[in-house]
Amino acid sequence: MPGARRAHVSDSLRICLFDPGSQKGEAFREPFECIENATIIAHCSNWPDLREWIKHTGIDLVIANLDDPDDTVLQTVQNAVHLSPTCKIIGVSGNTDHTHIIKAMRAGCTQFVCWPVDQEDLLSAVEQIRSTKLVTTSTSKRVCVIGSSGGAGATTIACNLALEFGHLSDRRTALIDLNLEFGDVGCAFDCVPKFSVADVCKSGVEPDRLLLSKAMHELPCNVSILPRPENINQAREVAPEGVESFLRALAELYPYVVVDLPRAYSLPSAAALHGTDRVLLVTQLGVPFIRNATRIFQCLVEMGADEDRIEIVLNRCKANYERISPEEVEAHFGRPVFAMIPNDYRRVQSALDFGQPVATDSPSSPVRLALQEMARRIATEDSPDTLGKAGSEGLFGKLWKRKTKIGT
Repeated sequence: MPGARRAHVSDSLRICLFDPGSQKGEAFREPFECIENATIIAHCSNWPDLREWIKHTGIDLVIANLDDPDDTVLQTVQNAVHLSPTCKIIGVSGNTDHTHIIKAMRAGCTQFVCWPVDQEDLLSAVEQIRSTKLVTTSTSKRVCVIGSSGGAGATTIACNLALEFGHLSDRRTALIDLNLEFGDVGCAFDCVPKFSVADVCKSGVEPDRLLLSKAMHELPCNVSILPRPENINQAREVAPEGVESFLRALAELYPYVVVDLPRAYSLPSAAALHGTDRVLLVTQLGVPFIRNATRIFQCLVEMGADEDRIEIVLNRCKANYERISPEEVEAHFGRPVFAMIPNDYRRVQSALDFGQPVATDSPSSPVRLALQEMARRIATEDSPDTLGKAGSEGLFGKLWKRKTKIGT
């Protein structure tokens, strides 16, 4: 049995290597000896030994060789997670097939590193684990964004709002594309992530933080995204209970979660609305936009959104074709307009064409400044009346208890 646990500084990691059958021997140890502020305290080849180290020495991290010909190491990973949920696991394998990685993450691997080990990739994985070990998000805010019609600019606002949250918090913001058939979040950042919502929200799958830490695609702008599935048919695989569990797990990892919703009455959307802190209904100052916004407002309430948390955001304001004033919109909805984004079509379209945020293309543009102010307001304003009305009834218990304030 291992000896007594020795004292160590709070950010130092105690590592145990797990190499079933000692397949790689000392060669498996070498790449991990250079990890700063970490100590390899054991090198095990079977579950009984690993179990003793985890139980009696407070192991922080297990690095497991997944290239096991008997395929029993994944069961060992599951056993380790069950024994100590706070113990993180890095899976190491020469097999980088998509399904192999998914199986590893579902078994309980917090991170996945390819063999032969790339030191930069390894250090990135370790730092991700170190950050989740030291920092736990006690409060996370979820903001859902939905457009009144195509072209309203909801996706653009969702993407740039996530970026501003990242700037404000100096931590990563999660951006989720729940427009499962025609979402554009990936396109807005000119990237093709390896995983999608369909990979982690299938029926029967419990997407927890272990899986999400690998599934989320990290961008250099402090935003981590999960896009819609590449194949339209995969949209049917997304289960509402999977979405709810998925968003609950995200709240443990990210201080802000932004969800881009489709204009559709769907169970996955209803699951996202359950427990959301704000819903931003993006519309423009035109009669067709306002009419659709009215219908969507009513639909949101029917799907379970708290009426008091739905906010009206006017996009492309002060355009030369407007015939409706913001004051008329406020009178129509019976509430103040939450935010007004000015019209700057040329700069915004340029950012979209190049697949980059407005802040990157035009950091001092009026649109960027308005989005920055909206993010700051959401970040600092969610304590008094608006969020205090959540109640213990639950969102679905409020259905039909209020009539909307919207005129016809």
